[in-house]
Amino acid sequence: MVFLLSMIGAFWWCLSTALFAVTLACGLMQPVLQRRRATRADLPPVSALVPIKHLDPGFERAQASIFIQDYPAYEVLISAVEEDSPALDAARRVAGAHPERPCRILRSAAQIAVSPKLNNLAAPFGEARNDFVFTKDSNMTLAPDVMAAFMRSFSKGVGLVVAVPVAVRPQSFAGRIEAILLNGHARLLLAASVLGLGYGVGKVMLFRRSDLAKAGGLEAVGHMLAEDTAISMALARQGLRTVFSHRTVAQEIGARSLREVYERQARWSVIRRANEKISFPLEPLASPLPAALAGALAGPLIGLPASLCFGASLAGWFCAEILFTALKGWEISAWAPLAFLGREILALAAWLRAWTTHDVVWGEGRFDARRGARDV
Repeated sequence: MVFLLSMIGAFWWCLSTALFAVTLACGLMQPVLQRRRATRADLPPVSALVPIKHLDPGFERAQASIFIQDYPAYEVLISAVEEDSPALDAARRVAGAHPERPCRILRSAAQIAVSPKLNNLAAPFGEARNDFVFTKDSNMTLAPDVMAAFMRSFSKGVGLVVAVPVAVRPQSFAGRIEAILLNGHARLLLAASVLGLGYGVGKVMLFRRSDLAKAGGLEAVGHMLAEDTAISMALARQGLRTVFSHRTVAQEIGARSLREVYERQARWSVIRRANEKISFPLEPLASPLPAALAGALAGPLIGLPASLCFGASLAGWFCAEILFTALKGWEISAWAPLAFLGREILALAAWLRAWTTHDVVWGEGRFDARRGARDV
């Protein structure tokens, strides 16, 4: 029995380590390869849709970034469910500081979808003057060339362009846990991009209203909580691919509590379990903590103590991640070792939690991730 466990551990460790090495290499290659794939030459007019609700960390910085895009022709449509809020006040200040950019602020009171975000997008989606729509979450800060880079990637056969979000400016220990968790996920998405895979990542998206209309419009994707996945799937049924831009986007983290980080990760774990039937059960293969435990089980096969194999596996993974982070130019904190350990515990807890419930709490609502139905 001990020998069998050691063999299983060795197999898991080898598979997990090989996957890790591949994602590291692909993550470094992605910007070069995707830039070569971005072959579109023209820059047609765009409607930028920005749904807002809370006054998130870095809100005004993130809002201002949509007004300073190096792009020839685009309008900005900001939407909120509320008639007035601190976020709307801040959005008005930012828009007022950029009078050169056409901007409208709309109230979106639609109830066409399960996703609160999609309901918030309904009004600007209907009011947009251009076929191309570029959506941005309120906590995403864009470099001036991002919109143009997205359009370059909108080549023949593409229906949706998304970006890999990278965490910036965490201001608490829990925020640093979320940052290193998000950036670990970013590495996996970059690797998927190199392999030609595309997923609906809704932080920043570019697509055509006419393409979505052929798929049934917003109503056709309103049944899923993960509206980005729903849009990607709807466009795929039209024969259109989802691709990642070569430009990453910055996600403002700010100060978070451990409870906030856990609840957010648990929510998305439940949603991923509902929508990603094959990849979700395999997620622990991409995690260093299970790999280190597998290494500990495999230790006797090579005559090494389990504790040494566990520690060496975990430390080696951490050092490789930090080197990767440094090469990518992402933020590194002196708290990184503790944040790394915290990430592993929190992510595994959220993954395990997803197997025990289909309940999702989002804002003030409670939803069932399987049916996408409101719990009334």
